[in-house]
Amino acid sequence: MQTDFSNIKCIAFDLDFTVLTTGKYMTERTQAAFAKARERGMALLPVSGRAFPTFPADIQALEGMRYAVASNGAAVYEVRTGERIHQWLMEARDVRKIMRSVGNFFLEGQITYEACVNGELHASADYVRNPARYGMMKSAVSYIRETRKPERYIIDYIFENAGKMDGLDLILKDPGLYRMIANTIRRNVEDIHITSSVPCRLEMSSASAGKAAGMKYALELLQISPEETIAFGDGDNDADMLKAAGIGVALKNATDTCKESADFVTESIADEDGVAEFLERYIL
Repeated sequence: MQTDFSNIKCIAFDLDFTVLTTGKYMTERTQAAFAKARERGMALLPVSGRAFPTFPADIQALEGMRYAVASNGAAVYEVRTGERIHQWLMEARDVRKIMRSVGNFFLEGQITYEACVNGELHASADYVRNPARYGMMKSAVSYIRETRKPERYIIDYIFENAGKMDGLDLILKDPGLYRMIANTIRRNVEDIHITSSVPCRLEMSSASAGKAAGMKYALELLQISPEETIAFGDGDNDADMLKAAGIGVALKNATDTCKESADFVTESIADEDGVAEFLERYIL
């Protein structure tokens, strides 16, 4: 493939398993690559499924980063002030329809919920105490405990805040349920964005959201076009962003859906500096 990398003005990037290692940190090599990109006048744009307050300190401290896209594109923030400058909230009626569609699975102990309200993550107290019980990786346990506010009655909390939500996630004890539950929700809710960052999470937001929408909104503020942007990701929830960018790059450790949406796949995984290696070879 003959690709022109010379017009790139922005680097959009996912966080977990893309520029962050499995240990949830950014390596010195990646930080150095971003610093060199900034010296060449490129903007840095994080586009994550995370809520903005849960972005690691080394990400929030990056220079050359004016905006951040969070909650799978449902919210855009001004980084310096931490102000939310745009949002696409879920419709209350859609949240209620979702809950009624999947309630039987909850009663059978197959799923639990996470709700993001104004950048704050809420989850059932049982899940926060023991994320591994619901299929979460060992490496994610401390992160979940540190960033989720436990709710004794998570279902009541969701119904009470149905019109205030950035996103609603289902945590699936059995990832094999994903397709069945997703299809059930789609049959009952027309305007919904459904995606996933890891197999045990079914992530929902407004139909107007998604990482591509959030990225495009931030790029307009930067006066940079998608065609002048290179985007990096690893999950199903990154696929639309990679398609929308001028150049989409999936990590070697990415899902098949993400790789199919990309123009390139890195030769190394996130833990081996896949993003930095690609930038050094083609951009810097």
